[in-house]
Amino acid sequence: MLKTIDFGEADRVLTLLTRHFGKVRVVAKGIRRPTSRLAGYVEPLSHATFQLARGRELDVLTGAESRSTLRAVRDDLVRIGASWYIAELADRFTADRSPSAPVFDLVETALRHLEAGYAPGIVCRWFDLHLLDRSGFRPELAVCVQCRGPIAETVNLWSPDGGGVICSGCVASLDHIGVPLSVRALKSLRYLIASDFGSAAKLRVDAPLADELACLLRGFLQHVLDREVQASRLLDEIAQLPAYPVPA
Repeated sequence: MLKTIDFGEADRVLTLLTRHFGKVRVVAKGIRRPTSRLAGYVEPLSHATFQLARGRELDVLTGAESRSTLRAVRDDLVRIGASWYIAELADRFTADRSPSAPVFDLVETALRHLEAGYAPGIVCRWFDLHLLDRSGFRPELAVCVQCRGPIAETVNLWSPDGGGVICSGCVASLDHIGVPLSVRALKSLRYLIASDFGSAAKLRVDAPLADELACLLRGFLQHVLDREVQASRLLDEIAQLPAYPVPA
C-alpha cells in the first residue's frame, strides 16, 4: 500500500500498487473505528493480499491477509524515510489501472532489502535508476547527449534537461545548464543501472559520493516529474538529527 487519505467520518481511501492491475484506489469503510477488524492490515507500506468488492466509484475493501509488515523498517527512522521515498516515487510513476508488474517488482525488491538491513542510500539510488529505466526515462550514461561522442574520464556535466551526461568538450564550447559530474559518480551510476541489487549492494560508497549521487538523481527525478519529491525533504531532515548521520 502506497498511501492513505482519510475520507468521511470513519473511512479511508487507500492507494494500492498491485502486480496485475497497476495502481488501484479503494475505500476501506469504517477502518478508522477502534472496532475495525481490518485496521491492522492497511498501514502504509504494508504488503498484503486484499479482497475487494466492486463499488460504484471506488471498489470496497472487504478482506485482507498480511504478507509483510516491514517491522524492521518501522523501527528505524532512516529506513522509514527511505520507504516513504520509494512509495512516493512509485505513486508518481504509475497510472491508475495500468498494468505495472515491473514497477511492483522493483518496489517489492527495494522494500525487502531495506527490511533486510541494507544501506538505505544504496537501496534508494538503485531504485531511482531502475525506476527511471523501467518507466522509459533511462538517463544517458554511455555517450554525450549533445555530440554522441565518448565520455572522457574527467569532470563532465550532468544535465537533467538534456537527459544525461554532457562531455567536457561540449561543456567548454556551448552554454549548458547542469551540475558537475565526477568520474566516481559516473562509474557508480553506470554500475548501479547495470546491476541487480545483489551486485549493487557491493558498491563502496563514502559520504561525499553518496551526497553527489543523491543530488544527481534527485535533480533528474524532479525534472522528469516536474515537481520535487517531497520525501527527499524528510530524508534530509532525518539526516540532520544527531542520532541519524547521512546514510552511505
